[in-house]
Amino acid sequence: MPDRRRGDQMSTNKMSGVILEGTRIEGKLTFNEKLRIDGEFKGEIHSRGQLVVGKTAKVEGDLDIGECIVLGEVNGKISNCEFLQIEEGGKLLADINVKKLEIKPGAVFDGQCKMSEGKEVGQNQSHNTKKNSK
Repeated sequence: MPDRRRGDQMSTNKMSGVILEGTRIEGKLTFNEKLRIDGEFKGEIHSRGQLVVGKTAKVEGDLDIGECIVLGEVNGKISNCEFLQIEEGGKLLADINVKKLEIKPGAVFDGQCKMSEGKEVGQNQSHNTKKNSK
């Protein structure tokens, strides 16, 4: 059984959609289960589901997301996130509000991080963080 937090091995069960490499979308996006972006997206994303930002993806904007796996590049703001993982080669240039954060070696994170210990994300401590692992 694939690890659901590994975006490159993600099952297609209950997949809401895929934005393929070479595709550009701008606007507001909502989905229920899982969405993978391999192309470019600029705008707002709202979901309690899982977003996977593939290696070739560039995402810019405000993300209000349940779970996010970053293998590509994200610029902007991530709010109300239960779990955020930045994989090797992933680049996150954003202010984040997250309950659980995992940064793999070789990942880049530059932004402000607010972490929540309780059930509701965004109520506790704030950290200024810059991570550039190699």
